[in-house]
Amino acid sequence: MSKPETEKILGIDLGTTNSAAAIMEAGRPLVIPSGEGQTAAGKMFPSVVAFTKDGQMIVGEPAKRQAATNAEGTIQEIKRKMGSDYKVTVYGKQYTPQQISAHSPTNIGVHTPEDQTRH
Repeated sequence: MSKPETEKILGIDLGTTNSAAAIMEAGRPLVIPSGEGQTAAGKMFPSVVAFTKDGQMIVGEPAKRQAATNAEGTIQEIKRKMGSDYKVTVYGKQYTPQQISAHSPTNIGVHTPEDQTRH
């Protein structure tokens, strides 16, 4: 059974340091830039989540940029602890690696090239 020409395959790499998304187009992978646009890691986005003292969550490049001024609220490389009983405490609240990792893809705002032309 052949696939319709408009069907696209989405691949997501939730890496420890950086994450990325790509689609297959004309038989070749096309990396989708994050909603933040081009970052220091190219089209990938940092796998970093931060919380401010007032409870605001920041993800990706903005979280990485504020790490020096908010080290206590910034979580990096948490995916190395996936599958363990490890918990991180941030401003009095405990989180599992799975809880923190779930925020990267849902809050980064990955957009397809078609979405970008609509803005």
